[in-house]
Amino acid sequence: MKRKHIIFSIFILALTFSSCREITVHTVVNKDGSFTRIVTITGDSADVFKPPRLPYRVDNTWKKEVSKDTINEKKYILTYTKLYKNSDLINEEMSQDTGWRKKVSRTIDVEKRFVFFYSYLNYTESIEASNPLTMLDYHNYITKEDLLWLAGKKIAISSSDSAKINQAEDKAVAYLIEAITEEIINAIKTGFRQLNNPDIHPDLAEDYRDSIVKKVDDWKFNSTLEFVDDLAIWSDNDEVYKLKEKDHLAFIELDSKIQFLDEITGNTDYTVSVEMPGILTGTNSPSTKGNIVSWNVNTYSFLFEDVTMEVESRVINKWMFIIAGVILLLLIGLTIFKSRK
Repeated sequence: MKRKHIIFSIFILALTFSSCREITVHTVVNKDGSFTRIVTITGDSADVFKPPRLPYRVDNTWKKEVSKDTINEKKYILTYTKLYKNSDLINEEMSQDTGWRKKVSRTIDVEKRFVFFYSYLNYTESIEASNPLTMLDYHNYITKEDLLWLAGKKIAISSSDSAKINQAEDKAVAYLIEAITEEIINAIKTGFRQLNNPDIHPDLAEDYRDSIVKKVDDWKFNSTLEFVDDLAIWSDNDEVYKLKEKDHLAFIELDSKIQFLDEITGNTDYTVSVEMPGILTGTNSPSTKGNIVSWNVNTYSFLFEDVTMEVESRVINKWMFIIAGVILLLLIGLTIFKSRK
């Protein structure tokens, strides 16, 4: 497999980290549409009690419990539990998240539909694609099949499959490096146009694209503004330094995008599971066991494409059967009474 860029080596670290620290978000939906969220962290004491880097905000309104794993005594289980009367409450809670996930558009919707003798409950959780780099189309680098491998929707069962995953990762890394490079060059071009300096060719950065790509690939910079210094040195043109005297908003925004991308790539994989009342009538989950469905969510799950997790179940409205029975008996009784008269 090709050499990976240092920023993306965090994927390997995340896999190592997840092997000793497992995070599960379990939702138990009740018949009335309320639901309980249970966030579980399993790992050794060094991992479990670290400041939680969780997929959802957890504060002091959640009930917290710690116990030892009954299967492996060296592991601990940290559990956070909270009851929500409706999905509006958890959406409001997520909107108040002050961490990096505030930039990730997420919604949870729990609906109940009454259809006489039955009620249908729907659970939908959506995460919008969060790639902050928009100047290059990732479709030109990554295929639909690649995305399935990256998101874990296709599982490797042979060495050939593993090779396909490695190839998909290489394509994703190649795209991200090129996309960051494109954003840097665009920021420099925009600055040159604003300078309107006849001693600086507007497309000067394009002439040094390969050098910029190499530096991005090596990740030897703390801010994208450093590329202005490099370009001045590479081109032997001191006029380029004047770009640093202008407004740095474009570079600040780009630094923010890269920081956000770094947060996404450092995201810990987790499992979303939903337990529905009654009988399941439909779901897009790849894993179903009884009335429990689950999805694995990793970095690539929502980096490039929207993620929607859906499940529907049907419950019997016993009280409707009772009412119908009472009405039927009354009708029978009324019919008998009228016939005797």
